[in-house]
Amino acid sequence: MPTRREPYEVVSVSLPRDLVKRANALIPKTQRSRVIANILTTFLDSIARKQLERQYEAYYSQRTAREAQEERDLLSEWELSDDEAWAILDKEEASGRRKAG
Repeated sequence: MPTRREPYEVVSVSLPRDLVKRANALIPKTQRSRVIANILTTFLDSIARKQLERQYEAYYSQRTAREAQEERDLLSEWELSDDEAWAILDKEEASGRRKAG
């Protein structure tokens, strides 16, 4: 059964001549589109992550001191729970009831 191919669209992009020469010298012609798509995807993903980071910063900067303290208290409770969970897993591994990794 043939796999479904992603839809592609042909676009024209103007790049500096020296950049095109360097890319042509380093990237085989059969892989250029894939390499460019991967680089652009990585770049756009990093922009999306940065935007999300800014949204979190804005949200957390608008919280009251009480809300921040409540969250710190909750996180400290979870930290204890994590320590307890790791202790249980370590105990199970030591007794041979759970395989490591």
